[in-house]
Amino acid sequence: MKGLVWALYLMVQVPGTGTTTSGHRWENQSWAFTGVTYLNKKSCVSDAVTFTKMPTRSKTDGVYTQSNVAYVCVLQPKRGHYKG
Repeated sequence: MKGLVWALYLMVQVPGTGTTTSGHRWENQSWAFTGVTYLNKKSCVSDAVTFTKMPTRSKTDGVYTQSNVAYVCVLQPKRGHYKG
């Protein structure tokens, strides 16, 4: 995977008040890059699982208490590797 790295992202899901036609609740999602990258998927996933398992109150301040805060790994281009 030359030119690619695994990147750790933060995902915050806030439960919505409406429902879809299928009866599922809407959720507003926000994603943010943590600035951390990994050369292999296993290391990224290990950290994502560890951070996601932490109680929400331990990893947030000022976030709606019913929010879901999770970490996910995304494969992305290495910084500066691709030029447009």
